[in-house]
Amino acid sequence: MARGSFTVLYLVVLTLSLGVVGLLKLAQGPAAPDVVGEVAIELMMAVPPKPEGVDAVGEGEAPGYTEEGCRRSPGPLREACFHTLALQRAERDPEGALLACAEVKTDALHWECVADVAELRSPIDRPGAEALCETIPPKKWHDQCIFGLAMANVRGDPPYARAQCERAGMWRDFCRHDVNGEIAQRDPESALAFCLLESGTPLQNRGCFHGLGKYLGRTDPDLALAICARAPTHEPLYPQNCLHGLGWAVAETSQDAALTLCAKRAGAYADSCLMGVSANAKRFDPAEALRLCGGVVSEALREKCERFARR
Repeated sequence: MARGSFTVLYLVVLTLSLGVVGLLKLAQGPAAPDVVGEVAIELMMAVPPKPEGVDAVGEGEAPGYTEEGCRRSPGPLREACFHTLALQRAERDPEGALLACAEVKTDALHWECVADVAELRSPIDRPGAEALCETIPPKKWHDQCIFGLAMANVRGDPPYARAQCERAGMWRDFCRHDVNGEIAQRDPESALAFCLLESGTPLQNRGCFHGLGKYLGRTDPDLALAICARAPTHEPLYPQNCLHGLGWAVAETSQDAALTLCAKRAGAYADSCLMGVSANAKRFDPAEALRLCGGVVSEALREKCERFARR
């Protein structure tokens, strides 16, 4: 589909579906979040439960979400169903995907749906996906749409993905964390070199090193440890965050293995490594996260760990 017709279709659908609500109240999204402590926020999209009326399908059969089934879904499940239907259609039927998004009437959820469609379309129709992001008025969802373009292309075109992070506005630092982290799993030297450019303030750039430790730690903890050892020590936040990410990553698979790594191999950054283990535990068991903070030797870091665990 031509870029122009794709965008025109979207604007027609948008006008019909959201005319009553109006776009003016969507002109400004929330302020950019702060990076708390040494932990970078993880962005996740939950897959909604299958609503009533959606046909069951077996392996190899056609997708099970249908417009008819979504219309029969009660309450909030209706919007969740149409959002999922949009994702189901996005790669083969972008017009149908946007029509499904138009049925998602809640403002924020509607724009999230459009951003998700753009992300899925990006590897297929990059100009069309970029144009679609530019139709999103709220800053939060516009910037997250650009973030999505970066993540969608990180494996196929790393330079393009990194360039999109610089356009991701309020999500720039998180985008660099995730995109460069993904690159580290395939090209750790390139990923380290990117962090060593120190683009931005130390508070901004620490996320790049956190992503190195976290993503590489998921696939090769030994290599991650070696890479973290090369983080510049003139800014302590860099090695601290790299080891924090590594502790978190190893703990995702085995908390015991992570604790052993932190105690025996993290050296001067054992506290930061342990804080990463605690941060991972907080997702499932805040009490365990708080208990782990008790092992942090530095009083200042222990207090920071405990504040995060209690948050």
